[in-house]
Amino acid sequence: MSIRLRECRLAAASRPWVGIAALLAAPAACVPDLPGTGTLTAQTFSGQLPRGRLKDLGAGKFLVAARNLPDPHFGGSVVLLAEYGKEGAMGLIINVPTEVPVSRVLGDMKGAGGRSEAVYFGGPVATTGVVALVRTRTASPDSRRVIDDVHMITDRAALESALASRAKPSELRVYLGYAGWGAGQLETEMARGAWHVLPAEAELVFDPEPDSVWRRQIDRTERLVALRSAPPTFRPHAD
Repeated sequence: MSIRLRECRLAAASRPWVGIAALLAAPAACVPDLPGTGTLTAQTFSGQLPRGRLKDLGAGKFLVAARNLPDPHFGGSVVLLAEYGKEGAMGLIINVPTEVPVSRVLGDMKGAGGRSEAVYFGGPVATTGVVALVRTRTASPDSRRVIDDVHMITDRAALESALASRAKPSELRVYLGYAGWGAGQLETEMARGAWHVLPAEAELVFDPEPDSVWRRQIDRTERLVALRSAPPTFRPHAD
């Protein structure tokens, strides 16, 4: 699945990381052509697998949308949680490419010209802002490690450095917008059965087949639930 963005002014982020509270307060100035508001309704979702456990929430985890999640922005999505704490949570949807090339979004940045890979829709918050994930063992001091060798970039200079290094599409992904939750909001959605929580994997963040990532993670969730639900097996001692 890919989405088409409305015509809008696409500007690269020029500010450094300023903390989760400021990120959650950022405006969403350019919204994808998707219906609805992106706000989860106050309901539980029937026929779902057992909901994720609150104790599993944390940075470096995947939020896997429950089946039939009635939300136009998050239905069928997998979110990489990059920040989680008392003030809220922030992450990036990793499996929704747009039809917009990186060269168009970052045209004024060194190293962006000629990059034809798609920009990804990171979430419905602040969609004129740019966030990137880079896979490297020598990350910039202005980046933030999320899992393994995957680092998040919200600083223009750090992104220019990643572009100058000629990072491959399998090592660098650019996102417009992000997913954000205020204090207690994600926990409420979890209690309603909206999300399953799994350990994140770097290979899946940069998976070359993003359209199948959600389905594969739901299948993974079903296998884990089956293992947890299976009755213990007792083997009698041999005489």
